Amino acid sequence: RADGEVSLGVACQPHGGPGISRIAVERRIQRVVASGAEDGSLRLLDIRSLAGPPRAAIAGCCADGEGGGAGGKGHDGRIEALSWLPDDNRLFVSGGGSCLKVWDASSPSDCVLPVDLHATIKGVALTVGPPPVAAVALSDCTVRLVDLRIGRAVNTMQGHTQPPLCIAWGASNANRLYSGGKDGTVRVWDPRMGARSLFCLDPYGLEKDRPLLRKSEKSAEELDKSKSAFGRVRREEVEKLLGVGSTRVEPYHVRSFKNMLSSRTNNMGRAPGTGGGQIWSAPTSSGLAVLADLTEQEREQRERWSQGCLERERHFLDPPRREFEHEASCAHRGAVISLTVPLDGNVNRKGPRNVLLSCGVDGKIRSWDPERGTLFGKKQVFDVECWTQEQALQIAAHGLSEDLCFIPEKTFLAAYCMRSGEQLCRLEAHTGTVTCAEALTGCGRVLSAGADGRLLCWRAALSAAAEAPAEDVICLD
Repeated sequence: RADGEVSLGVACQPHGGPGISRIAVERRIQRVVASGAEDGSLRLLDIRSLAGPPRAAIAGCCADGEGGGAGGKGHDGRIEALSWLPDDNRLFVSGGGSCLKVWDASSPSDCVLPVDLHATIKGVALTVGPPPVAAVALSDCTVRLVDLRIGRAVNTMQGHTQPPLCIAWGASNANRLYSGGKDGTVRVWDPRMGARSLFCLDPYGLEKDRPLLRKSEKSAEELDKSKSAFGRVRREEVEKLLGVGSTRVEPYHVRSFKNMLSSRTNNMGRAPGTGGGQIWSAPTSSGLAVLADLTEQEREQRERWSQGCLERERHFLDPPRREFEHEASCAHRGAVISLTVPLDGNVNRKGPRNVLLSCGVDGKIRSWDPERGTLFGKKQVFDVECWTQEQALQIAAHGLSEDLCFIPEKTFLAAYCMRSGEQLCRLEAHTGTVTCAEALTGCGRVLSAGADGRLLCWRAALSAAAEAPAEDVICLD
């Protein structure tokens, strides 16, 4: 931003009623944006005329389930992934359900290549290669590499203990792949080195005088066996409580709320006045009566207040520390819901050429040096108000002299400075939850979309010096 003014440029509703789950801008000339909706439909829009009719409209799957497979229609569920091939304005990839589809923007009536991965897709990232490869995060806790030339998975990488939710390729090195999952880890991969991750990003990697990690007395196989034995013991305890496998049939005893509050004395059958017992005892706490007297509006207000307290408390929790050598380093406390590499990173600045940003349900943004696996920058961690659900969130970041990060926060789009972690502004125009953001380079524009089905284009007011075209300088030696 040049003078601090941001305005809403264009607003449109390309899909009609359904909410928008993903947007993607082609990076070659930045003229076309693709959007994916909750119903599996796709739209191609011209950024210069967002309010006009879309370039192409791909319908979602019908109610009877047709069109979600290898046909020319969209997907049979929510679009979870949408990405363009780098430096290309024709080929893009969409993922929904268990199907990954490759499309040609010049002829989007039929998909070029459908690939069924037999697992729910959580995220997709593309690289030009060679060969051009799509890295897909799947619900079976694996990351698969799909060769777009043959339309098949050529490598399956394992390491996450819970499903990965987000994935990204390195900006300066196509042989580095990053994935974040529900287990709270951010893993670094090299597809040339096999199916195992190289290392995990460690938020405590730069600390001095760290305690030494303990070695487990049991091997990895014994740990797996102990875990299975613990699960078997717990299962036996639950079955014992439920009476599973027992031949003895117990009669069903009717229990009511009145019986729960009554006093259980031995003289319940006596007539009043003939015994020292008490037939009815009042509840010791009046909390139940207070909750019963609350109106619906007061209950909703209490729920919102408690939810707000939980969201504020998450900012005070740090990731768990490693105790044993076999444990993986957690980058966030809870699920990692977004990974992004800032656009147009400045390769001349001091420090790593490749900076990675991660966002988690703990409400924190962390800046990483992915080559070393440690935190990087003056402001390495700052708090945001992102959602707490374990679902991928699309954020955007600018490098170079701007160093801006755009985070969807409920019905707002918040802009943060990556150097100081300070919130610069909050953009409000959506009537539903904002689900995705995409930044355009060199033109001061940001796109946002949400559950209200609206696609908004925000413009930063540039100063007169910034708006004036640069003069051509010719040097004669």
